Amino acid sequence: MKKLAKIQVSFESRLSSEEFAQKVRDTLTEREEEEPADEKGRELFLWEITGSGEYRLKFYHSYKSDMCDTSFVGTVTKGLSGCQLDGQIRKPRGIWAVFWVIIGAALLIMAAFGIALLFSEAPEIGLIPLFLLILVPVAFVEVNLLMFDKKRLKAINEYLREFTSADNIDVLGEELEEDERR
Repeated sequence: MKKLAKIQVSFESRLSSEEFAQKVRDTLTEREEEEPADEKGRELFLWEITGSGEYRLKFYHSYKSDMCDTSFVGTVTKGLSGCQLDGQIRKPRGIWAVFWVIIGAALLIMAAFGIALLFSEAPEIGLIPLFLLILVPVAFVEVNLLMFDKKRLKAINEYLREFTSADNIDVLGEELEEDERR
């Protein structure tokens, strides 16, 4: 299972939408009361509530010493017996910023190289394959930026299932387990 950039997920909960919102607010209050020294060296899940009724969850592997590379954005809808949290596990803005900076730098280098070839009196055509070989590691880094680490994906999925007391089938968890067996 190769997952890139976004994964659709859904968590059905017995909590009502109001109870879910209160649980998130309580978690935010607890986070404000904790000492930052107590959080160092452990996984950290940070909730945010946007004005548009959207919930965001950022996952830090080791406090905030690493860059958040896995997050969740979703909305809560009322159900017949509880609520449903629908959304996406995806790469946050910081990862996308790094991705586009690398693309931009590669394009600038390509443009500079192309201009140098065009205006050179004796162009070195033999350097073109060398330049193309340089783009291979750039492409490798770009793809790896957008791929999900299976351990982090599993951690955020388990946390969301536990937080919502999800009743529905864990499709993502089953896919991850199947991947481990192979």
